[in-house]
Amino acid sequence: MSACGGGGAPTARGAIAYNASAGYGSIVVSHTSQPDANTDALKKCPVGGCAIVLEFSGNGTCGSLVVSSNGAWGVGSAGSKEEADSRASEQCTKRGGVGCHLYQWNGLILNGQPIVGQDTMQCN
Repeated sequence: MSACGGGGAPTARGAIAYNASAGYGSIVVSHTSQPDANTDALKKCPVGGCAIVLEFSGNGTCGSLVVSSNGAWGVGSAGSKEEADSRASEQCTKRGGVGCHLYQWNGLILNGQPIVGQDTMQCN
């Protein structure tokens, strides 16, 4: 999953919360403080046991989470979605992931709202 934020604010904050054992998570963007972004991501994670796995900040900065079929995962942030995805894939591979990629989620929760066509985020 990946998302970019900012809304014109140079210090916009985002976070990804993830529960690796359950395969669920959430991503939030465009918060004015990192504690607010972290709290919101944890609150919007559709299952308990989620932890903040990535904090990112800056207007237009993107955060990404990729997962491997063997359970390895990685995160990354950058000024573009493509670079954030690439960094997350590299980290996943370094953690022993095989075929690390962005899943077509059964659901991705972005700022508390399901992404169009996706209801909850599960990556296994």
